[in-house]
Amino acid sequence: MCREKKAKALLFVMCIVIGALLVSQFRYSDGGKMYVSAGAISEYEALIASEQEATANVKLQIEEAEQILQSYEENAKKKDNEIMAEKLRSELSGYLTMSSAETVHGPGVVITVDDGDRELIEGEDINNLLVHDADILMIINELKKCKAEAISVNGHRITPYTSIVCSGYTVRMDGVTYARPFEIAAIGDAKRISTTLLSSEGYGTSLKQFGVRFSIEYAEDLTIAASDSGKTFKYAREEEAETE
Repeated sequence: MCREKKAKALLFVMCIVIGALLVSQFRYSDGGKMYVSAGAISEYEALIASEQEATANVKLQIEEAEQILQSYEENAKKKDNEIMAEKLRSELSGYLTMSSAETVHGPGVVITVDDGDRELIEGEDINNLLVHDADILMIINELKKCKAEAISVNGHRITPYTSIVCSGYTVRMDGVTYARPFEIAAIGDAKRISTTLLSSEGYGTSLKQFGVRFSIEYAEDLTIAASDSGKTFKYAREEEAETE
């Protein structure tokens, strides 16, 4: 019995020694045994070094790509700024044109209106043969309905604030007196303007029926000067932006 216990103890110690030796020669991976030799360790070290070098190269490529991207973004911003500036210049030019503050040119028509020279019918009012401020206004309104982009009367640029009133045998526009004949220049669709004014119910046809002289000529390139009567506002003020 005593010998049996000693044998079991000796066997136990031998198992421990053998286990220790096995641990020094084996590694475990996911619960499975794998023998790792000195050569394999050297290969792993070389592989790790290679991966580290590849990782460093990737980082370098990332840095280069970020620099290129930053350069593209800066150029894009610069290009966007140029596009925005060009857009603002175009809008400003459009505003100047619409406000009559800029000389413009283009195709259109030249309308001549003058007092009639026919004999008066007995008892007829001579005013039937004279050009009045209302006639000039009606023609201008017809031109605007035809989308004329710029209008002048005897070289005087018509603006949204232009006043036209009769003064004897003359017409005053913005305080300046102009005598007949009246030459009205308009940049726009010449065919549309002519058709509208000379239709059976057009205002030009009506004036001709009364005996007032009225004619339209097409022009390939008209120049209409900017308005020299700057508008100043006494009551209107720019609305201030609300601040939070």
